[in-house]
Amino acid sequence: MVITNIANSKDIKIKDGIIIEIGDNLNDKEMYDANGAFIYPLAIDLNVKNSESISKLNQKALKGGVGTILMMPKHKPIYNKLHLAYNLTKEKDIDVMVAIEAIHEGKLTDIHILVDKGASALFINSDEDMNLIKRVFQYAEMLKVPVFVNANNKALLGVGQMNASDKAYSLGLEGIENYVESVEVAKILELSKYFDVKIVFQAITTKESLVLLENRDRNRIFIDVCIDNLLYTDENIGEFNTLFKTFPPLRSENDKKALLEAVKSEKIDFISSNHIATNDEGKDLAFEEAEFGISKLDKFTQLAYSLNIDDTIMTKMISLNPAKLFGLNEGEVKEGKKAKLMLVEKSEYEFKMKKVFIF
Repeated sequence: MVITNIANSKDIKIKDGIIIEIGDNLNDKEMYDANGAFIYPLAIDLNVKNSESISKLNQKALKGGVGTILMMPKHKPIYNKLHLAYNLTKEKDIDVMVAIEAIHEGKLTDIHILVDKGASALFINSDEDMNLIKRVFQYAEMLKVPVFVNANNKALLGVGQMNASDKAYSLGLEGIENYVESVEVAKILELSKYFDVKIVFQAITTKESLVLLENRDRNRIFIDVCIDNLLYTDENIGEFNTLFKTFPPLRSENDKKALLEAVKSEKIDFISSNHIATNDEGKDLAFEEAEFGISKLDKFTQLAYSLNIDDTIMTKMISLNPAKLFGLNEGEVKEGKKAKLMLVEKSEYEFKMKKVFIF
């Protein structure tokens, strides 16, 4: 197949699912006229909660321009071979990688066995027993798999419902302080110095955490930010709007600005969706009782490219950098790469999906 008439690229020739040539006036038996649309690599979303069936996630991912997801064990447990096998089912168009719980109910899981069975990454909560976290790092170093860290302290979190701010006070809601995250970042960052392991601080939300991570070893320590915290602040909650109740919480305007500046200066490594399936039943409740989370996998790239950030940088954050972390031959429109691509109609006010190519 040859894709022609692309707004931001020369013609692209694809064979056996690989981009084999990019150039002018290419020909093949099968021709596809992009009709002036823009072409981008499909996104690799490193933070998708296992909150719905693989088939539903598959449909939403394709709508949102996502070709690969990393399933995170935050909604339902993934700590044994049965859980892993279910999440690695082949009945899908997208590629699914799975992060397994390295610690479950205060004990190490069968990390070596689960990695051998296909797990791509380990997941831990930062407030687990530190000796167990040390052993997780030892396993990760030996098996050469990344560790994704949820940097939050449940004891400090308490019954927090949103960012600790004047807004929370005015609504009479328990706030979640920035230090709930930053003290855990500091702790894990210090421990990580003693292990040759790749660590991803997942869904970082605060400027304090960015300061702590500024001088990190960028070959080993990575920062992930979820799209929510680049788009919204706690002010979006308005008068108890549960649609914006999520975790980690939406932070202040100052935190949002710090995150956006870090993205623009490429001090952030990944942007992910932090997707979790939600419905009216779980959201149409009093704020304290409503479920956490924002469903957005089906519009992830549309939201990402709508930000006032250079397309080249955004493509790195949502496609190329995640591909490099896992050694995937995708994430950019380049000869020799997998042809996991999307055509979009793009203007100053619109980013509309036209066609997805997955071979």
